[in-house]
Formats: sequence, structure tokens, C-alpha cells
Amino acid sequence: MTYLRRCFPAAAGFYLVSCLFGCSNASTDIGAAATPTSPTSPSPTPPSTGAPPPAPTVKAKFAYTGNQGASLSGYSVDTSTGSLTPLNGFPFSLGTNPEILAHDPQNRFLIVTDAATSQLHVLTINSDTGALAEVSTPPYAVLRNPNAEVINPAGTRVYVVSLYNGVVGGFNLSSAGVLTEISGSPFNTSATGNGTSLVMNQDGTFLYVQDNTNIYVFSVSADTGALTLQQTLPGPVQGDALALDPAKNYLYAVGSDTNSILTYSINPISGILTQTKLSAMVKQSGALTIAISPAGQFAYTIEGDSDLVSYSISNGAFTPVGKAYSGVYGEQIAVDPSGSFVYVPQACSFCPSGVYNVVQEFSVGSTGALTPLSVPGVAAGVTPWGITLISP
Repeated sequence: MTYLRRCFPAAAGFYLVSCLFGCSNASTDIGAAATPTSPTSPSPTPPSTGAPPPAPTVKAKFAYTGNQGASLSGYSVDTSTGSLTPLNGFPFSLGTNPEILAHDPQNRFLIVTDAATSQLHVLTINSDTGALAEVSTPPYAVLRNPNAEVINPAGTRVYVVSLYNGVVGGFNLSSAGVLTEISGSPFNTSATGNGTSLVMNQDGTFLYVQDNTNIYVFSVSADTGALTLQQTLPGPVQGDALALDPAKNYLYAVGSDTNSILTYSINPISGILTQTKLSAMVKQSGALTIAISPAGQFAYTIEGDSDLVSYSISNGAFTPVGKAYSGVYGEQIAVDPSGSFVYVPQACSFCPSGVYNVVQEFSVGSTGALTPLSVPGVAAGVTPWGITLISP
């Protein structure tokens, strides 16, 4: 089920919610499982566009989750242990169903989508305390059911994709946190599928958008931020999430009805994609999300609805490592900027085992394998969904 809204009925009343499985913390050793494979007739990979980035040393200072129960949760991050500690003043009441969070690279603003009211909230971030304050302008009306968002590297534009019809909305972001719609927005794809994910390359020149059948490549005007559709190509069945290789060589895609991680090479000039590899998933039951470590050598997925799986990555191919942790009902995964810790909001507000309304916390080993922290979960608001980490 691609658009699962687990266990909490949003106030607007249009999300079906149910918890079908228990939320345990059982694990399975996957070190020898699922060898990556290539498609029958792979296309040639273009020359590398960049070496893997050096291992980052900066660590997160604050973490925030968007909770379907009309609030945000905020935490300080212990840079030594990775443990999250709730900040004063949180949970912070906001909107009706504030699910997805993004912050500008300059760490000035937190931008939150509200799926129930089809609005964007812009909040300032206090770099000393982590406190949030909504800008004086009221929430912005956007596309119906905003389902994913991205902010460009300059921190001057915001793009959102609609769950309802897959169109992309674009906004200019001022230094005061004010949004104004980009001329020509919204921008259409070549289909009408449900928009599920979008990512922007590190140079801010291309935007990649996913719906439940295709992936779309848009070029981005440096002057206006307007989008121009350059390519439409097949994506995973019931596509759910995209992620970019930090070295700029590959785009990765997963879907809830696709049992492989799809790898696309990126033309460094045109941004055009070519599918080059398929890597078998461990659970062979689809994936809801994927996150890549800052140096690009590890990946983390939620497979089969509730299994957290780790992979190492080499030349766009994925190899399972460590253990798979069951009962992790995540819709988003956040990796610490240093690559040392992984956080997953437990996107289920009433699991039979009682493990719900928490953020799961893990440390990352040298192979990319995960280990739960000594206190593996911290309390969150009702049905924590999206998560972002701030390093002011």
C-alpha cells in the first residue's frame, strides 16, 4: 500500500489508518543475503562526475519531527552518543496534519507541509535553543495534499509535489521567510500519477520527481526557478522515494511494489537519467523510503512496511550489511550529517506491542550496520512522520 497513513485519523478525516502488524524490535542477520544484480541489457554508465565526498565531521545539533497529531517535536542531539533529548516547549502545536519537514541549507527556516489543509508553514529556527516561531505571514495555500518538498542549495526556492495529481509547485523564499509563487507554477509532469518524492541535485540545476509509475527530470532556470520537463522514464512500481548519490553519479529509487533498488546514472551535463543497475531487496516486499549516508557509501530502507534494512553501496550497487530490524514503521529516515547515527520516526500511533509515538535511534558501524542505542527510542508526538536534522 503506497500511501499508508498508519494508526492516526487526521482531523480532515480522509486518511485510512490501521495497524496490521506488531511493532517488535526483532532483528535478522542479512550480511549474506540478496546479491545485487544488473538488468538484462544495462545501458553504459557515463564517466564519473565526481569522487565520493570526504567523510563529514559536522554533527546535528537539533532534530525535529512532524507529527500527524497536529504538532512538531523538537530535540537536542548529543553529539557523542547520538541520543535525542526533548527541547523545552515541545511538542509545538501546528496545523492539522504537519507531516513533512525541510530546512534551508543555511538553517534559518523550517518549512512544514500540512497534508490535511494543503498548506505550507514557515518557521524560524533559533540556532542557540532550537526554538521555533512561525513567521508573521499566515500559512501558505499550496497544491492539494503536498506530499514531499525540497529546498534549493541557495535557500531561495521551495518546491513541493502533490499527492493528488503529481504536479509540482514552486515558490521563492525571501530572507525574511516569505514565500511567493514562481511564475508558471504549478509545473506539470507528462502524467497524472500521485506525486510521492522529489529531490534536487547539489548544484540546484535539476529536479527529479517521482510518482507511482514514472520519474521526471526537470531543468531549473537559474534566473527564475521555473521548471522545464526534460525527460520521463519508468520508475519503480508504486514508486515511493528517491535519493541522490552525494558524488553526483547516481539517482536511486524504490517503490512499495518493486523488490529491487533501481539505480540510474546521471548525465552531468543534461541531468538525463539512464537505468544501469538493479539491486535485490532483502525482504522482497517493496520499500517505503530510502536514505543515503553523507559520504554515499551506505543506504537505509524501510522494506515490507516495517523492516529497517542496511546496505553498503559500491558503484551504484547495493549489498546488505548487518541486521534487519523489524517493527520499525518508518516513512522517513534521517542520517546524521557525520554519518554516525540514524533516526526513524515510528509512523504508527497504536501498534500492538506498545512501541509507538517514538523516534527510533541507532548508531552506525564501520560497515554501515546499525545498532540500537542503549535507550533506543525517545518520545514524540502522535504519529511522528517526517524528520529533519539541523546543524546550525
